[in-house]
Parts: sequence; structure tokens; C-alpha cells
Amino acid sequence: MSIRSKITLFVLLVGLSEAILLGSIGYDSVATVSRNAGEIRRIGSAIEGARALNVSLSRPTDPVEVLVRNRDTALERFSNDMKALEVRVSTCAATACHGYEKRPPHMATQVLKELRAIRENGIGILTRLKPGDAPPLTEWMEKVDGPARRVSATTEEMSAPLLSKAREIENASREAEHKAFLLVTLTTLFCIFTAVALCHPIARSLTKPLEGLALQTRRIADGDLEIRASESGPREIELLARSFNTMLDNLAANWDKLLAYRDELEHTVEERVAELRRKDEELKRSGRLASVGLIAGTVAHSLNNPLTSVLLNAEVLQDSLPADAKQRAVLDDIMRDVRRCRQIAAEIRAMSREAEFERVPCSIEKLVEESVRLVRFKSEPRRILVSCDIPPALEQCRGTPPQLLQLIMNLIDNAIDASPDNSEVEVKLRATGGVMVLEVRDQGSGIPPDRRESVFTPLFTTKSEGTGLGLAISRRIAEQHDGTISFESKTAAESPEGHGTVFRVTLPLNSAGKAESHGP
Repeated sequence: MSIRSKITLFVLLVGLSEAILLGSIGYDSVATVSRNAGEIRRIGSAIEGARALNVSLSRPTDPVEVLVRNRDTALERFSNDMKALEVRVSTCAATACHGYEKRPPHMATQVLKELRAIRENGIGILTRLKPGDAPPLTEWMEKVDGPARRVSATTEEMSAPLLSKAREIENASREAEHKAFLLVTLTTLFCIFTAVALCHPIARSLTKPLEGLALQTRRIADGDLEIRASESGPREIELLARSFNTMLDNLAANWDKLLAYRDELEHTVEERVAELRRKDEELKRSGRLASVGLIAGTVAHSLNNPLTSVLLNAEVLQDSLPADAKQRAVLDDIMRDVRRCRQIAAEIRAMSREAEFERVPCSIEKLVEESVRLVRFKSEPRRILVSCDIPPALEQCRGTPPQLLQLIMNLIDNAIDASPDNSEVEVKLRATGGVMVLEVRDQGSGIPPDRRESVFTPLFTTKSEGTGLGLAISRRIAEQHDGTISFESKTAAESPEGHGTVFRVTLPLNSAGKAESHGP
């Protein structure tokens, strides 16, 4: 049963009960008052009739009025008045006062007999009375006035039951008033008791499910999504519990999605943070390159001319010496060091300027073959094999061939420097997923973990004769061609079975690249 039905039934039960009881009390009170009022009206009418009878009887039996003042018409008037009185008394049986006791009806019959006797006596006296005779007052008083007084006394005696009945009515009215008060009091107490008796279970049926829902919401707030509300009780509570359970089902269903979205969001945030860090590193690197390039470009430009002069003079001097002269070895060292200084100056200028170049379709496999040929003078003396794994019919890339050649040569040159003698440097080339992937693997000792973050930092090097600019330039070239460069390295401590470093470059295939203005 619904709460609305319970409340309606409760109101109807209490209201109808009180209405029935109060209606019964009211009806009984009204009936009693109406009955008493009718009785009082009949009693008043009877008393008025008795008084009128006495008044009517006193006038025709008055000796002075009959025998002295109206002597001429006394017989006729007396006879008519007495007949009228007899008629009134004969109808007295219809008066309510005669129904209260048995005595008043007998008394009325006796009064009627006496009235007839008074009428006969009075007519006899008035018939015998001759004009001029003295009024027979004594006889009249004895036969007419005396009986009339007795009749008046009798009528007064007949009014006594009416007065007794009036007192009974008064007592009945008081009892009815007391009864009505008791019934109203009892009705009020009954309604209060009924309301209290019915309100408690109704309130309990409302508060108990709501308290259960409140407890369950606290458990849900603690993370328990398996709890469900009991779908029982009043219809409204049942609907509320069903809606509550539906909400929990939807919440539980969406909880996994929310967790997945949280994980995805965390992953996205981590990616964004990593990207911001990379951008920050790029900004720092650009700042360092700008600062270094501003100074180094000027220094390299200033050193280039003297170095060229020294190299030319050393070559001229070497040509003027005999073939077996000891000074030729010294001149060889001088020229080698000068060439190295010029290479360093060229690399510094490359890092400090933005060169203009135009991208064209180029074959990466031919650039790899050219790079291997150019570094052969460095690998063959140490018996280092540079092997190439290049699939046939590879798609071309768009780029600047000299810069890409420099990138590939830097990676192969570093791999040769890091590899021990009688080892191998592997160069692999493949196309996958719309990009060209170049891998250069050495068999060296690997890059220590504490130095891996600084590999692409300008001027950082692990070689005794390195400039620290090769990988920084290679990274810039890869990025200018919309590509990436990364590496993986394992030391002997990390992987005793196989160690070394592999650098991996990815370049987009058939890409128009960036704008035409780039730096190497």
C-alpha cells in the first residue's frame, strides 16, 4: 500500500470515526432538546388552558356579575358560558398533561360532572328568580360559586403533574448535557489514541527505509558500489529504492569507464608533460646553441683563414723536402692537426647558422652506400666490417642530400669509433608505416646510464678527440626533415651476452617537409 493510501485511510478512519460519534452525540442531543422543547410547549399550553379555564369559570359563577349587574341576561349568558366550559373540559383528554398520570383524566371527568351540576344548579336558580326578587346569594354561593371554587382547585391540582413533568424534563436535559460532554470527551480521547496508534507504524514505515537509504549512501561514499536498497515497503519507497538501485547500476557501469578515462587522462598528462619537458630541453638546447653559435661562429670564421694559410705553407714545405727527410713526418702531423682544426671550425659554423636549402627526392640507400665508401679509410685499417642490409626498391624521401649524407656519416663514424678492432658495424634500412627507418648498430661497450641524457647535448663527447657536435648536428638535421633520432644502449654490466649501441633515425616518406629555409 502506498504512503498516500495509508495517509488517506488514516484520515478517513479517524475523521469518519469522529464524525460518526459526534454525529450520534449531536443527533441524540438535538432529539433530546427537540423532545424536551415539545414537552415544554405542551406543558405550557396545558397550564395556559388550566388558567384560562379558571378565569372562564370565575366570570359566569361570580354572584355579583350574574345576580346583580347582568340579571336580565344572566340566564342566557350563564348557560352559554357553562356550555363552552363543558366543551373545553370535554376536550381536555387531548391535552398532553392527561397522558402523564392516570389521575388527571379522572379529575377532568369529575370536573365535567361538576360543571354540568353547576350549570344545572345555576339555571335552576336563575329560572326560579322573578323580577323584583332579592338575589339568592346564599343559594348561589352554596350551589354554584362553591362548586366552582372546588373545580378551580381541581384544575390547579391537575397542573401539578405538569410541573413535575417540567422538573423531569429539566433533569433529563442536564443528564443529556452531561452525557454529551462525556461522549465528546471520550470521542476526542478515542481519536487521539487512534491517531497515535496509527501514526507510529506509518511514520516507521516511512523512516525505516529512508534511514536504510541514508546508511547506504554513506557506504557508497566510502566506495562500496555493490550495495543495493531493498525494493519493498510503500509504493513510493519502492519506487525510490528502484530508482536508487538504477542509479547505482549506472554508477557502477560508468565507474570502470571513469577509471579508464582517468588512466587515459593520466597517460595524456604524462605525454604532455614529457612533450613539455622535451620542448623545454629543445628551448634550452636552442639557447645554448644560440649562445655558443654567436661566439663560436665568429671564432671559427677568424680561425679558418690562418688555418688555411698554415695548411698551404705546410704542403709547400713538404713538397720542397726530400722524400726521406725526417721533417716530413712532422709536417704530416701539422697538416693532420690543421685539417682537424678546420673540420672543427666547419662544424662550429654549421651549428651557428641557418643555411638555405631545398628539399628534393633523394635515395637513402645511395646515401648510405656513399657514406660507407667515405668512411672506409677509417674502418679498414682497424678491420671493422661495415655491413649494409638494404631491401631493394625502397621508396624515396624528400630532403637535402648533403645534410642527410652528413647525418648518416656522423652515425657510422661514431659507430666505428665506439667499436673495437676486428668487429662489425651493422647498417639497416627499411620502410614501414609511411616512414624510412635507418639503424646503425655497433659492438662497443655501450653508453653508461649516467651519460645517456647528455648524448645530444652540444659539446658533450665521450671520445678523447671528439668535438661533441656530431650528434647535436645529426639531431638538428633529423628534426629539420620532420624526423626523429633515438638510441638504445646496453653496457656489459647490463647485458653480458650482447652489448653496444644502436642509433635509429626515422624520416617520412614522400613528405614535402617543412619550409625551404632550414639549418644543417
